[in-house]
Amino acid sequence: MAYKTHYIYPVVVEKAEDGGIGMYFPDFPGTAILAKGLIDGIQKAKEMLAHLILDKEEQGEVIPEPSDPDKIELFSSSDRVVFIEVYMPPFRDEAAFKSVTKNCTLPRWLRDAGEEAGLNFSHLLQASIKDALNINSYDDRRP
Repeated sequence: MAYKTHYIYPVVVEKAEDGGIGMYFPDFPGTAILAKGLIDGIQKAKEMLAHLILDKEEQGEVIPEPSDPDKIELFSSSDRVVFIEVYMPPFRDEAAFKSVTKNCTLPRWLRDAGEEAGLNFSHLLQASIKDALNINSYDDRRP
C-alpha cells in the first residue's frame, strides 16, 4: 500500500485553566496534548500525528480522511481549529532504523565461544540476514 508523503489534519485548541492549552485531533479519538502554549503544542501535535500515522501504516489500517473544519464541533467560544502538517519520510526513516530486540537461540557452547572471542552477536546477525536477503542497506529493499 502506498502512503502519502504529506498529511494535514485539523487539531482543536482549547484554553486550559492553568494558562496552558489542551489539543486533540478529532480524526484520531482519544488523543490529548497538554502544552504551555501554542508553539509547544504544535510541536507536540506534529510528533503525535506522525506517530499516529506510523502506527496505522504498520498495522495496515486505513488512515482517516481529515475532517472538514466547518463540521468540527467546538465546545467553547475560545476554542480554535488549527492545522498540523507532517512530512512523513523522516519519521518513517527514523522508525525503520530504530533498534528492535529479536530473540534467537543457539547452543550454549557456541554462545560461550562467541563471547570468549568478543564477537558482536547483533552485528553478526544483521550481516547474516543482509547476506541471506542479498541486500546491503535499507534502500536496497525498497521497490
